[in-house]
Amino acid sequence: MAYGMLSASALQTLTDDINEPMSATVTHAIERPSTRRPLVLVAEDSGDMRSLLMDVLESEGCEVIAVPSGARALSAMTERRPDLVITDLFMPGMSGFALRALMLKRPDLSAIPVIVLSAYWHRPSETLEVADVITKPINIDRLVGSVRRLIPAVRTESA
Repeated sequence: MAYGMLSASALQTLTDDINEPMSATVTHAIERPSTRRPLVLVAEDSGDMRSLLMDVLESEGCEVIAVPSGARALSAMTERRPDLVITDLFMPGMSGFALRALMLKRPDLSAIPVIVLSAYWHRPSETLEVADVITKPINIDRLVGSVRRLIPAVRTESA
C-alpha cells in the first residue's frame, strides 16, 4: 500500500463512522451538566469565621479557597479566577477596602462579584461597588441567598 492510501477495510470503517447517527451523542453532550463547581474565594482573618464560611459554602456545592488577608486573596485570584469573593473589611495588612479597590483597577478582576462581611458597616453597598454587605454576626440564610443569587450554578445545583 502506498503512503496516503487507505485499504478497502479502513475506508469502509471511516465511511461507517461518518454515516453513524450523531444526534444521540451530541444531545447527550449538550444536556450533561457541568461538573465544575463554582469557586468562591473567602478573605477573613478569623479562623473560626473562615471555617464556618467554608462549611456553609461547601455544603452549597462550592469549591472554596480561604485565606486570612487581602494580600493573600489578591495573590490567589491571580492564580485562579473565582466566581465570587467574600471578604471581611477589617483585616491586618491589606483590608477588604484595599482589596476591592485593587480589584476594581484590574480589568480581569473588576467584574467578579464581591460580598462584604463586617461588624461595622452602616453605608450602602454602592460605596464599595460590591454586590452585598452582610453584617456580623452573619445570618447564614441571608449569606446563602446572596451566594445563590450571584452564582447561578449554585442556585440550580442546590435548589
